This record gives sequence, structure tokens and C-alpha cells, in this order.
Amino acid sequence: MKSGLSFYGMPGVIDTPSAEMLPDGEATFTVSMYPDRLRTTLGFQFTPWLYVSYQYTAAKDLFENEREFYGGAYYDRSFGVALRLLEEKQWTPSVVVGINDLVGTGVFASEYIVATKNIQDRFKLSAGVGWGRLGSYGSFKNPLSFIDSRFETRPETDFGEGGTFSASEWFRGPAALFGSAEWAINDKWTALIEYSSDAYDQEVEAVGFDRATPINFGLNYSPRPGIDIGLYSLYGSKIGINASFTTNPKAPPFRGGREVAPPPISPRAGGTVDLAAWGLPSEQLRASDPVALKETVSEAFKKEKLRLEGMEIVGDEVHVAFTNNGFDAQPQALGRASRILAAIIPSEVDTFVLKPLVFGMPTSTIRISRNDLEELEFDPDRVWKSYVRAEVNDAEELSFASFISDSYPQFSGFIRPYFAPSFFDPDQPVRADIGLDIGGSYRPLPGLVLSGVYRQKLLGDRDTVTRMSDSVLPHVRSDLALYDVNSSSYLSHLTAEYFFRPGENLYARGTVGILERMYGGASAELLWKPVDGPLALGGEINYAVQRDFDGGFGFQDYDVVTGHLSAYYDLGKGYFGQVDAGRYLAGDYGATFTLSREFANGVRVGAFATQTDVSYEDFGEGSFDKGFFFEVPFSWLGGVPSRRGFTQVIRPILRDGGARLSVRNRLYENVRDFHDPELRNRWSRYWR
Repeated sequence: MKSGLSFYGMPGVIDTPSAEMLPDGEATFTVSMYPDRLRTTLGFQFTPWLYVSYQYTAAKDLFENEREFYGGAYYDRSFGVALRLLEEKQWTPSVVVGINDLVGTGVFASEYIVATKNIQDRFKLSAGVGWGRLGSYGSFKNPLSFIDSRFETRPETDFGEGGTFSASEWFRGPAALFGSAEWAINDKWTALIEYSSDAYDQEVEAVGFDRATPINFGLNYSPRPGIDIGLYSLYGSKIGINASFTTNPKAPPFRGGREVAPPPISPRAGGTVDLAAWGLPSEQLRASDPVALKETVSEAFKKEKLRLEGMEIVGDEVHVAFTNNGFDAQPQALGRASRILAAIIPSEVDTFVLKPLVFGMPTSTIRISRNDLEELEFDPDRVWKSYVRAEVNDAEELSFASFISDSYPQFSGFIRPYFAPSFFDPDQPVRADIGLDIGGSYRPLPGLVLSGVYRQKLLGDRDTVTRMSDSVLPHVRSDLALYDVNSSSYLSHLTAEYFFRPGENLYARGTVGILERMYGGASAELLWKPVDGPLALGGEINYAVQRDFDGGFGFQDYDVVTGHLSAYYDLGKGYFGQVDAGRYLAGDYGATFTLSREFANGVRVGAFATQTDVSYEDFGEGSFDKGFFFEVPFSWLGGVPSRRGFTQVIRPILRDGGARLSVRNRLYENVRDFHDPELRNRWSRYWR
């Protein structure tokens, strides 16, 4: 049987957890409600054995005359985690340990150990022991007290500002048993029943919550894969509903690519490929006419959304520098470029030396044998073999600026839509603006980029916010509401940037101008990243001046120097770790820890947390900066290659401690495509 999601958005039944994991990489969105309570949850199967969630709850039945209510409801944010200890076998159940409200106020805090066993694909039984809320009905002495007597008593929860790890409460105090049973009637309908050990003490005491029985039961309906809807009887007194939606980055909405197929490899001898049908020359051009040769390659590249920056034939090699404007996966861009060269370049050329550029800066050098392309065209293992035979090295300068100088200056412009949501204001938890980004860039020299974007709002309500910051720290981020109110349309950025290679394995960037919506100033960054290793080290320094609220060219009287030293590490199998230590916008010092997972198709999910020398009391609600993010390439959504995508960072609350400057185009994100031991994954999926 497939795994279900509980009212907490965790693997479970109704109000109790189960010992199951979802398919690896599964992303979930759950909405559950019953009278006086609404909860939304985002969840992610981060590893095959670790499920994490973020919950946002609106409740009217928790407190009375104890806490401030917004819009008649109390809003609570919390994280959940479930860790599988044992995987289900033929005769043994799966076992999971979990924590609800891992980093929150403690209102919904509980811990549990639960076991689940499937029986003949139609029945599923779960049983476990819980603490906290799950240890409040039918409780008994904590069995962990034999380890240490301190487990007998659970410290009284201080709801406070929330946001901290209340480890002193975990698995402490009275414990209680819970259990559930599930019956898959058919592929669409499942019957559920559970015995809950949550006594709802807070709700009973505050507003007389009617908990007539510990038994909950109901039905789940799955109209199609990825959608589940449930209707339940809760505690003999309420009716609840639950809807969950799941998707998996490993299974894009469109199977395969919807783009035009690549041209076939044109053999140099005895070939019968009709290249004219692909818009390519029917005969390979001769090296004696380099101008015509370059123009022909350039036109063919444009059809694939590649920009030819430089080309020269040196002996039996052709060196080609290009910018990838069309493919989110660099291996796919390499494959298209190689096939075009095989059709056009003279037959005496044996090796293609490809140099992908980022803003005119070389990132790597890839050497591909023409013989390998021809030999492997119809080989069943051609993808893997082509990866093994290709050479990926650090970029070779070779008087690079002069090599591509005749491709400059360059100008480009765009008009594209934007969607900017805002979350977690208790007066109105969700707001959003939509509109147009109007911008362009001018590149007079290799590596030099002059660019700007103006954001024109068309519709939205982010300017209706009335709740303003009460932070005791400098208002470096928490005054975002004032920017929304005073500048719904604004100059997003206007900068001059220079990208260059100061030495082997080194990449550098300098930026000056209006850096982002809230700050202008100057920024510099240096990155060390060997092509054949998982580790990268970087450093940045910024001088930032706070912009006026109207989004124009004016500035306020707050300025600060910030800077960070960064370490990036490829953990393998798509997992990445990052640590940034230094000074933040409010003048505080500390470090940010980030852990992310990236799939071969470019979908990326991660979480971060920042600890600085700002006290939890001064930081305010949430105690410290933390959150999660996801990036979804448009190519995954639509099946058509694209360099663009949708990125969203979700923070439980926006505060000033640990706030960092957002400077576009961080070097590591741009150069790591071919500085990655796991390049094989993306090559295998996209080389063609």
C-alpha cells in the first residue's frame, strides 16, 4: 500500500504517525481542516530515510485571554522530521522515530517511535509510543526513565517567541500508546481507523474542546496519482477533511524533451545523412575560408540558442567558445554544439575543444574526439561511453580576450512576467504581486556586463500590509513592508559587473551600483574551485547602503561593510553542503549553514539556518534566521529547454539578525556545472 499523510502533513493516518517513508524525492503539499483549525504543510522526502516538513497552522481553539489573536486566530509555524531506523522486511516492520514541532513554539510538540507492517498489499497496521501531545491520553511512566530519571518529567512548555530547539523536552514526561489500521478497498478508496493518544489538553482547558472518544475513522479517495482527499470523524465530535498533493522531481510532467531533435552525427567518410533537411550545409566547409566557416557555425548555433563567441582551428583541433542561452543542462548544450561542428567543420579536424562561457568568462574546457562521436552514434551505451571519453579540464586562457574580442559589444533586452508572493503576515498570511520585469544588458568587452531591471507591478496586494517592524536591531530587512507600501514598482537593480579569471582554478567578480531592492553599493567576490574536486572556497566583501523606500536612486543614512568566507562541498549523489561565516547587514557576526539536494534535471531543494551573536531576545519572534528554498526550472515544468526557472525562499519570519546582502550571479552557482563529481548524472540524462 502507498504511504498516506496525516493532518500534520507527515507520513501517517489521521492524527497519528506511521513508520513509512514516501518515494525518494517526493514533494508534498497538504491542507487539513476541521472546525476552528486550518493547517497547511509542505513536505519533502529529502533522503530515502529522512522526511522533513514545514507546517503553518491557524487555530481558534488553543488559547483564551493568554496570547494575542490576529483576525480571530492564533498562527503557529513549526517544522517536523521523521527518521527511519529500520526498513520493512518480509517478517519485520519498518520503524521510524519522529518529532513534531522540532523548531517552533511547542504548541504542537510531540515525539514518537512507531512501527508499521503491510499485510498482503491491502492491510496496514501501525503502533507506537508517543510523548508530549502524543503522550497525554492513557499515559504511563516514561519507559526511558530506566536510562535516566530525568526522562520522567517533561519541563513545562514556555511558548515564548518559538524558533528554538527545545531538546530538553524531547522524549520526556509521560508516554502513551497509539495505533492505526488501514484497508485499501481498491486502488482509489482506503478506509482508516486510529486510536489517538493526544488528549487535546490545551483545547479542552481553553475552550472546552469536546473529545468524546480517542477513536478517529474515515475514508481516503485518490482520484488520480498524486492527489488524495480524505473525510474523517474526529474524536466523536468533529468532522475533518484533508487534501494532499504530491509530485516528484524525478518524474517531470512531460516525459522526455519536447524540443526539436538534435541533428545526427555526420560521418566524414561514406556518410548518407541529409544535412540539408536539418538546415545545415550538405558538405563540410574548407578551412581555407575561416570567415565563412565561422559565420556558418554561428548561424547554426543560433538555431540551438547558443551564441558563438570565438572559433579558431589549430592543427587538427577546433577551439570553440560559446555561451549557452537555451539549455538549463550544460551537457545538452555540449551535445548540440558537437553535432553542429561535426556537420560543418572540415574533415581533417579530429578534436572539438569546447569552452563554455559565463558572462564572457571561461569556466571549463571540454575536449571531445570526433572519432568517438562517429563511433558511438548508434552504440546502445553511447551516453556513458561519451562521458568517459570526454576530457573535462579547467579553462585554458590562450589569449582568451583576443580570441573572442570580435564578438563584442553585445546588447540584449527582455520583458518577462514576475510573480512575487509574501507569506506569514498574521493579518493576512498570503499576499502576492504580479507584473513585468523590463530589463536589458550591454557587454562592451568580455567579462564586463552593464545591466538593469525595472519591475512594473500590474496587480497585487503586497502594498496593503499594515504590520510594521518592532525590531531593536537596525532595520536592515524587517522594513520590507515599507518598500512594498511605498514602491510597488521600482528599479530592481542597475549594476556594472566584471567577471574574470585571476589564475588557475580561480574566478572573480566585481559589482557596483544598485545591487538589489533594498541596497546599493559595491561588492567583490573570489572563488577557488578545482575542476576535479568536490570542495570550493570563496570570499566576498560588500559595502552596502540602504536605499530609500520609493525604489528610486535615493539612499538612506544606513551603511555597513559586510563580508563572508564560504566553503562549498559536493557530498555526492546530488547533495551539497555550504557554510558562510562573516559579518551580516545588521553588523552582527556569525555563520549560515545550508544543505541542499539537486536532481539531474535541475530541480533543487534545500534548507538553511543562521546563528549570529544577536541574542534570541533581541532577534524576536523565531529566535534565529532559518528557512528553506526550492528552485524549479521551467524546462522541468514544460519539457522545453530553458535557462530560466522559479525560485522561492520561505522563511518563518523576516528579521534583521543574520540578514545578508543579495548580490546576483554568485560565482559558485555559475561555474560548478563542470566542476562536479556527479556530472555523470546530468550528462547521462541530457547528452544528445
